[in-house]
Amino acid sequence: MYDVKTDIEKNRIYITIGQLEGESAMQALAQAVKAECQKLKKGFTCITDLRKYEVQDDQFENYAKETQESMVQSGMSKVVRVRRETGLLGHFQFDNASMDVGYHAENVTSIEEAEKILDEPSN
Repeated sequence: MYDVKTDIEKNRIYITIGQLEGESAMQALAQAVKAECQKLKKGFTCITDLRKYEVQDDQFENYAKETQESMVQSGMSKVVRVRRETGLLGHFQFDNASMDVGYHAENVTSIEEAEKILDEPSN
């Protein structure tokens, strides 16, 4: 289960990831993210909602890294990840991949916190 949408006005992509069933779902998610990034201007921001994400096998980390690289190349400027308050720490898979790509995402526990961080003007 995943959902990818953009807010053109905010120049932001919203990615929600839950349980992914197999490689075809991983590929479809990666393609959806790449397609939505093309709708945004350089400097866009990203909120990734991982509250229902279930840890995947190592193969998923390769897709995550590839997708993150394409987002950076498309002009992504900042990412905030929304994670569960307690329980599985699946966001670590994303943290590992993004460190390889060369960026760090803040982790928060609500969409509202993520919006607030990204809506603040940059210094």
